[in-house]
Amino acid sequence: MPYTGALSENVEEYLEAIHRLAERPGGASTTALARHLRVTPASVTGMLRRLRELGMINYRRYHDIALTEDGQQRAHDLIRRHRLAERLLTDVLKVPLDEVHQEACRLEHVVSPRLEQRIVDALGRPASCPHGHPMDMDAAEAVVSLLDAPLNVDLVIARLDNESPDVVRHLSERALVPGAQVIVKQRDVTAGTVVVETPGETHTLGIAIAETVCVRPPRRKR
Repeated sequence: MPYTGALSENVEEYLEAIHRLAERPGGASTTALARHLRVTPASVTGMLRRLRELGMINYRRYHDIALTEDGQQRAHDLIRRHRLAERLLTDVLKVPLDEVHQEACRLEHVVSPRLEQRIVDALGRPASCPHGHPMDMDAAEAVVSLLDAPLNVDLVIARLDNESPDVVRHLSERALVPGAQVIVKQRDVTAGTVVVETPGETHTLGIAIAETVCVRPPRRKR
């Protein structure tokens, strides 16, 4: 029977981390969780036992960790609150984009369902967070990174997959944020760089950052 009680902030952090890591190459493992959350492998092992007892994960030692249906829903709810908090901080409180992720990490654990609905209504039911991620986990659009995008084609930045303050600040200072128009002009694997052009400017990005910037074709005007 699914666990219906409240979850601690620590448990929620693990569910969110497992969800995020499961979408990356390598998946969610004990080692990856320890690195992501900056805790010891022993701490991770103890929490995984707890999550399994709560029915939130399927886990066998030395295998990847998978969220159960209940765990997946809990993670989705948490991430949605996080993205709504980011939208509130950006749109209403005018917090700089490179600061909203860490602030939202604190807020996501204290937003009640009633407050969440009030935020949704106040913001006009936003479709995405300021980094470009959809509020509805099932509504993600098809995108490619700047590493895989075609050269010399009009594109639009759809989302930023790396929300760390340093990376977001680096991109924001160059106006390389969701909604920006870009053209990939050059890709040099040997040099480890990607050259992109925005209206009136040219920027050179390192491959590590370029692969976290996702783009799509411009939408046709109706």
